Amino acid sequence: MRTGVPATSYISTLPVTFFTWWFLESPKIIYKVLYFTFVSVVHQLGYKSLFKTFFKPWKNEYREGLVGFSVVMGITIKTLLIFVESFVILFLLVTIIPIFIAWVLLPFLVLWGVYVGLFA
Repeated sequence: MRTGVPATSYISTLPVTFFTWWFLESPKIIYKVLYFTFVSVVHQLGYKSLFKTFFKPWKNEYREGLVGFSVVMGITIKTLLIFVESFVILFLLVTIIPIFIAWVLLPFLVLWGVYVGLFA
């Protein structure tokens, strides 16, 4: 006595299941993964705290005679760090966005490649 679902009914629903997963479920997961990657990198870089402490002295140096120099040094180093971190964040965005777009377009590119390969 056989129990379970016959293979033919499973095979007939496989394309619908695949495209449902590819276009509905996995983009949500990929978006969450890429979003949390971006947020964690921004958090690790300390981008927000650089702006909050921009005019504070470097290394919290408040000794007499060094406060002015420490403020200027802090502004200089934090400005350089903001530029470098901006380039890192821009590179991350330039990398993440095409990955997401490529994931969504990949099935269409495969079908187009098969079409061109067969009929061109």
